[in-house]
Parts: sequence; structure tokens; C-alpha cells
Amino acid sequence: MEYERELADLTQRLSDGDLLDENKARKMHRAAFEAAFPKMLEGQTAGQALGGLAILNQPEDAFRAELRSIDNDLGQQINIVNESLDNWFGRGETPAPYYAWRIAIILGKTKRKDEERAFLAAWCKHFGRIVGGRYEKLAERARKLGV
Repeated sequence: MEYERELADLTQRLSDGDLLDENKARKMHRAAFEAAFPKMLEGQTAGQALGGLAILNQPEDAFRAELRSIDNDLGQQINIVNESLDNWFGRGETPAPYYAWRIAIILGKTKRKDEERAFLAAWCKHFGRIVGGRYEKLAERARKLGV
């Protein structure tokens, strides 16, 4: 199956990864933001100064075009979630749930329910308690799959 190893590695990374305490994450993110602030004063965006997701560090029209072009690209979604996890564990920047949502949708559409279930269980271990939007939808999808 396409991207089976990459998905398994991502799922394992989430499954095995220690939970990052919310207060620690907040402190890490505050420190990273403070370190990046001088770069922002020089004209960089917060995302550029912090080293945020590559997909987000481009003009709006280019971002939207890229987002559409990778909508059903499992490999790209996995890469983005991995990059997001680097930011989460490295500086406490909470991952946007959209890309994890796309992974779940792609797996569901391709009838890869066992992989979807494992991924959602691993994702929800870290982010299933977050209230709002797609975070809640991911947790709900996991519950519907028996996770």
C-alpha cells in the first residue's frame, strides 16, 4: 500500500511519544516566541521567525493552491504532520489538526480502517483532549471507529 511505512512510523512516533504537559508546552512556546521576536522586528512573519510549517510560510494564494494540490496526497499529509510534531515536541507549538484530519479521511476513503484506527488512537493520545473544531472531530471519528 502507498506510504504504508511512513504512516506506520508516524503512528509509532505518536504512540511511543511521551505526552507533553500543557504548561511545559506553553512555556516552551513562549520561550521560542521570545527568541524569534527580534527576527519579527526585522520584518519576518511569526511563522518565518519561529521556523513554522513550510506550507504556511508562503503567500496566501500560493498556500491555498498548494493545499488544494496535496488534498489527497497521503505522503504530503504525513510529512506535514511529522513537521508539526517536530514543532510540538521541540517548542510547544500545537499542531494544526487539518493535516491529521486529511490523513484520516484519505485512509477512510481507501478502506484502510485498521491503519486509520491506529493513527487516530495515537493522535488522540496527544491531542484528543483539545476542544474545538477538527480536534473534536478527530476524537469523534476515533470514537466511531471504536478507539
